Amino acid sequence: MMKRRGLLLVCLVTIYFSPGCVPSPVDVNATVTAIAADVYATQTAVPPTPTVGPIHLEADGSGQYATLAEAARAASEGAALILGPGSYRLAESLEINTSLHLVGAGMDQTEIVSKAEGYAVLFSGAGPFSAEGVAFRHQGQSVADVVIVEGGAVSFVRCRFTGAVSGEGEDERAGLWLRGAASGLVQDCVVEGNGLGVRVSEQAQPALKENFCTHNGGAGIVYSDDAGGVASRNECSENGVGGIVVAGRAGPVLEGNLCADNGDTGIAYLDDGGGAARQNECLWNGLDGISVGGRASPTLTGNVCMDNGGAGIAYADSAGGAARQNECAQNGRAGIFVAETAAPDLGDNDCDVDAAAPEEASQ
Repeated sequence: MMKRRGLLLVCLVTIYFSPGCVPSPVDVNATVTAIAADVYATQTAVPPTPTVGPIHLEADGSGQYATLAEAARAASEGAALILGPGSYRLAESLEINTSLHLVGAGMDQTEIVSKAEGYAVLFSGAGPFSAEGVAFRHQGQSVADVVIVEGGAVSFVRCRFTGAVSGEGEDERAGLWLRGAASGLVQDCVVEGNGLGVRVSEQAQPALKENFCTHNGGAGIVYSDDAGGVASRNECSENGVGGIVVAGRAGPVLEGNLCADNGDTGIAYLDDGGGAARQNECLWNGLDGISVGGRASPTLTGNVCMDNGGAGIAYADSAGGAARQNECAQNGRAGIFVAETAAPDLGDNDCDVDAAAPEEASQ
């Protein structure tokens, strides 16, 4: 618009000052009228109205919009994007900063795929954001998390997160990273084939329920910084390092989770980690069922730690906290093992038939 007005003004000046060319009053009036109309149109232009109501998309581009990115930009606040079966390939990372709801045909039928570096999909803003029945997959070797949530309220139900790629010498990248003040629900999801499965950091306080976190290079679920929330009835198995890790000053409640067949530990507390672990099963892990190190001081109650390569529960460094009514049997080293200056409060634990020498086992 500015370029057009400039050309009109140049033309008007040229008309007045060109030798031998004197415009008629009619020509001058017409030119001035055109300029005024152009200025008025620019000042009163109305931006495109967002699409209201559900937006239906198809993987072949035959839906209401050709691409998912176009639909996300055009959607009104709180709109639902209905994704039919197939692969929705992103040309670049997708950031969604308005309230939006993605509804797929199922995690085995509808997938969002990206090769971008950094992340595949980023949810930012206050939300709420939700996704149901969708797989999020990062493809290729570019270093990236799969989905990042930067604050806001979210809900992921029956989704899959896979393909995060970690760079050499940096933090592990996650299938789902909840950070900032993120809250909400992650339920019945599969998180597999990432550096970390679910990463919860900063002040995030999500509820993680009945998810399956497996074959991740690090841990299935990791809490750090001041994160918290609840993790209940998740299965974290066959991960390279651990089932669940609580580090920093994080203090989640871990309840009724199965942490089995992990390379290192079922549940690990590090740094100043705390919170509570109740009625979890930590079985067949390479080292300990539950390990508590650093200055961590969780409350462990009613957990079953059996058939682990090391101890059922192991305390080291300056760890503390309490362990009561836990069952620690048939472990390779001890039922409960306390080393260095660790000083937990132990009581009413059942530690039978462990391989350790008597002096190694606290109970």
